[in-house]
Amino acid sequence: MSPKVSICIPTYNRKDYLKETLDSVFAQTYKDYEVIVVDDGSTDGTKDMLDHFAYKLRYHWQANAGVAAARNILITLARGEFITFIDSDDLFLPQALERLLTAIGNESQDVIAYSPYLRIDQNGKIIGKSKRRRHNGYITSQLFQHVFVQTLGSLFPKKFLEDAGGFDQSLLVAEDYDLWLRLSLKHPFVGLGELTSKRRRHSNCISNSSFKGYSTVLKVLERFYYENGGSQVIRKRPAMRRLSRVACRAGRCAVNEGLLRQGRQLLRQSFRRHPNIKSLTYLAMSLQPSRPAR
Repeated sequence: MSPKVSICIPTYNRKDYLKETLDSVFAQTYKDYEVIVVDDGSTDGTKDMLDHFAYKLRYHWQANAGVAAARNILITLARGEFITFIDSDDLFLPQALERLLTAIGNESQDVIAYSPYLRIDQNGKIIGKSKRRRHNGYITSQLFQHVFVQTLGSLFPKKFLEDAGGFDQSLLVAEDYDLWLRLSLKHPFVGLGELTSKRRRHSNCISNSSFKGYSTVLKVLERFYYENGGSQVIRKRPAMRRLSRVACRAGRCAVNEGLLRQGRQLLRQSFRRHPNIKSLTYLAMSLQPSRPAR
């Protein structure tokens, strides 16, 4: 018989963290699940570690293609009615699945459940907690303004992910945000008040706080609003404010990284969409090479 939940883990050269992740997965109070690991071309002995500890899971290796591609393979391999993702350095709390399934079971229709998490450092020390306000129902307008749904600690009907076409493999960051926005147009969400997981932060993580990160988020938001139906449900004025803010951040990062042409272009775009003192100030500063924006 197929399991109720497929726990899907993409990994790449995270052998030591992966063991801790799997130990947290197999400590779940809810037991009707399968575990699938997609190894995105690891070279650190990940497969040997898994064989040594003889975890009860399905393992699939692929040549390195990125996390979005790995998650799409996981969706294809999953046999459960529901899918939850966990990266190979994050941790589940013991009642994660139980809490997520209870939230979904309390709803009268198919929904996507998501939950808050604790932030931990590389050594597992708790350094904070997610504080974004949670919203229920059709959350497109709120989600466009703030990223409060994460891959970790969310539970999806598999059919929702399949119907949406999975993750966009051309995106190096924000591929999850892109998918959640698209899903939000068609499906309701329910936010839990209870913690379900611990999210690890590394000094070498791909950061959204960079020109590459913010410019990718801007691309995701623009495409969603102008091409994928966002303008049908999001009012223009708040949409332009959001696009302006992200363009300003991307422009500021570009200037700080020495990409003056791109930075100035983004700062001008930010001001055109929603006139504001920040983008104007950073633009003026960028025109003075001895005083880059900080």
